[in-house]
This record gives sequence, C-alpha cells and structure tokens, in this order.
Amino acid sequence: MKIRVCLVALCFLVFHCSAASGQTPKKNDRSAEWEYKQLSSPSDALLNHYAKEGWEVAAAAGGGNDSGVFYNVILKRSKSHPLFGTRTAELPKPEPPPQNSKCKLTLAQAPVIRELRLGMTSDELFTIFPASEREEFDRSQRLKSAELPPSYGVTSFQFNLSSYATKDRFTSIGSLIFELFDKKVVSIQAGYSGTPEFDSPGQLMEVITRQFGLPEFKEWPGYNTYNPWLSCDGFTFQVNVHGSRSFSVVLTDPAYKKIVEERRRADLAKKREGFKL
Repeated sequence: MKIRVCLVALCFLVFHCSAASGQTPKKNDRSAEWEYKQLSSPSDALLNHYAKEGWEVAAAAGGGNDSGVFYNVILKRSKSHPLFGTRTAELPKPEPPPQNSKCKLTLAQAPVIRELRLGMTSDELFTIFPASEREEFDRSQRLKSAELPPSYGVTSFQFNLSSYATKDRFTSIGSLIFELFDKKVVSIQAGYSGTPEFDSPGQLMEVITRQFGLPEFKEWPGYNTYNPWLSCDGFTFQVNVHGSRSFSVVLTDPAYKKIVEERRRADLAKKREGFKL
C-alpha cells in the first residue's frame, strides 16, 4: 500500500514538473515540440472536446482522500498540429431542455368533480349536502368564526357521503374535503377508492386528463411520479396515487392565499400599533 501511495505521489510530481516546464508557448514561439495542459478530473465529454482540438493524453494518475476519488490528466499537442499554440475553446454548454408549456386554463375552465366546482358558494354546497337542524347551526357558527383572526375568512368542511341522499352521485369517492374562503369554495379534495385497477400512474393520468380536459400529463412537473401536479392560470391540480385502485385529487384556486396573507399582515400591524408597554 505504501509503495502504491509513493508511486502515485511520484507520478504527480513528475506530471507537475512536466506541465510547468511545458507550458503552452506563445503563438510566435515554435521552438518546443509539444505543448502541455493539465486537467483535473475531466469528464469524457471534455476529453473528447480536447481530442478534436489535437490534444492527446500524455499521462494520467489519480488517488483518493477524505473528499473522494480524484485524478489528473496531462494532455499534449504536437508542434505539427495546425492548432499548436492556439487557445482551445471552452466546452459548449448543452442546450437547456425545452420548457413545459404553461397551462393557460382559467378558473372558469377548471375541472368539475361530480358537479362540484371552485367558486361555488357555501349555500350551493350545503344544498348538495343538506344538514339537520343541529348541523345547520354548527355550519353557520363555523362560517361566522372563520371571519375572525386567525382564520381570516378560511374554513373547511368534510362530509360523510353515506349519510346523504346524494351519495349515489359520488360512487368510488370515499371522502370529500372542502376549503372555503369568504363562504366560497377555493379547494376540493376528493379521495377515490375501489376504482378499476390501473397498471401504472401514467395509465391513470391518461384517464384523468382526458375526462377533465387537462393538458397531456407528460407536460406536468413530476408526471412520472406518484404525485404529479399542474399549475394553470386560474387553478392548480394535484394527483396523489396511493395504490393501483386508490388515489386522490386536489383542485385549488390559489388566489385566496394572497388575500389571507394581506389580512394577516394588516392584523399584525394593527396589534403592533396598539401595543403598550
């Protein structure tokens, strides 16, 4: 082991001296037979790039330390080469991958899930899920308390679908969670279970995009994962795949979040102004 380390160190010393004594001559100095260049851990693409410019490998050595494996390569170019003494251009940067086309769909074009849509009022929602007298009072209180800090207009409702006469409308949907802002629906989360079996997330996404009129799923960020999402001009749409026969979708109008944050900041500023020591 000690012999190997010594040999590597000796190689580096010899290469360093060779590189130092064989520095690239000026264009008007053609006395040297070779010009040399030293590269530190070059990629294959970089070596191929230098090879096209007339450089060839003179020597190479490497080793390892706490930072990982490293190696140096000494290149040389003959005086007979027409590019001798000239500066080698940098490796061209690869072309950036094409950007996914932005979804231009507006809020009015957002998917409708079993007649449930973004922007519907609390009254419209509660018509689909009618409440008993006691439940109606609780809903009214929750909407009223949502107007105060720290809710700033936001509240949520979850319904047990089996309890309503409209349950047949929601076959294969096991849960529905709604987020409301100022008594309007701004988010719908639908959990599907007992659906037909899908061989892959891509197969499921083909069905979702086709039925909801959304862009082709390969344009979505994270389309090849179990949690693809899409951001459009008027809404966001996310899919969470839980298994071959269960998944959930989350449809959101994100515009309300900015208003909530403005209200929170205004409320905080008001409290600061009224604070007394």
